[in-house]
Amino acid sequence: MDFATLPGKIATGRLGVALSRFLPATPIWEREWDVCCILDGCRLDLMREVAAAGHHALPDPDRVGSLWSVGSQSAEWMDRTFSPAYNEVMSRTAYVTGNPFSSQPCDHLLVTSDDVLPLTSDDFAVFHEAWRDDWVDDDISTIPPESLTDAAIAIWRERERLDVDRIIVHYMQPHAPFRSRAEWFFGSADIEHWGQFTDDDGHQDDLDLADLSPEEREALEAIAEAEAEADDDGDSMNDPWLRLRDGDLSFDAVWGAYRDNLEWVLDDVSRLLANCDGTVAMTSDHGNGLGEFGVWSHPPGTPVPALRRVPWVVRQGRNRDTYDPALPDAIRDERTTTNDDVGSRLEALGYR
Repeated sequence: MDFATLPGKIATGRLGVALSRFLPATPIWEREWDVCCILDGCRLDLMREVAAAGHHALPDPDRVGSLWSVGSQSAEWMDRTFSPAYNEVMSRTAYVTGNPFSSQPCDHLLVTSDDVLPLTSDDFAVFHEAWRDDWVDDDISTIPPESLTDAAIAIWRERERLDVDRIIVHYMQPHAPFRSRAEWFFGSADIEHWGQFTDDDGHQDDLDLADLSPEEREALEAIAEAEAEADDDGDSMNDPWLRLRDGDLSFDAVWGAYRDNLEWVLDDVSRLLANCDGTVAMTSDHGNGLGEFGVWSHPPGTPVPALRRVPWVVRQGRNRDTYDPALPDAIRDERTTTNDDVGSRLEALGYR
């Protein structure tokens, strides 16, 4: 038995899942905000470090608070944040997301239920999966923050017509891949790595998860789960935290790229703050493990503070009309078509 890895196996195994449910957790609905920005995979200490450096979107570091997240991985966070208990408030909330887990059932995860994911337009006043239209596969495969900010500003300015009281903007940064280290990332069959697949010849193809049949999706999720459980080197190929664990990357290099990704999204949050009146919160769905209790990256159902204690920052937005984006086409189309047309178009987009 490898005693060096035993704490991590306990923390991420069934015992960890059981303990995770007893951790204090604060759903974002219990805090006051008009716009809530989810900065995917942001550690509390990283946010405080960038605040100390004086980033204009953040207050002084002593005003960067925290809360205990309801999950340690995105699908787990979605499952608990958007549970049926919050249906009433969700019906008046817009959700703009860059995270593809919104479309995945994820019932293979021990920590998720069968009645939340995948999310649909019926769950929210406005539901915009920005990743469907605005994903890029240039140097890295991800969704940059700009299109989410554009959608959020446009929705917030038309909130009365759209029957929206609140809006959640789920940015993908600072989660990997890192814009400053594109050479670290390549295709994978793991859904966690955003829908890229590399065949046996090393040729990388785009994979549209919405086009998969239920059988194909189940097979792909089985591959992802098997890779996550594997003990060989294959489980770290696209995860910088596991490569850091394995000694393939240095701490300074990974931390620097991670910080740059946070600054990337915060630069865009600054644009949101200048174009939306109201209380704007910044938090995260989960952090990332750096070896605390033997845990690296962000496995689901993990009761480790590095993953579960996330930032909570509140700023006041002031609309200065520095930018005037239009509503995304998908939202405009849905709001100007008949109910029958809405159903057919959502089905075509994979919403139903």
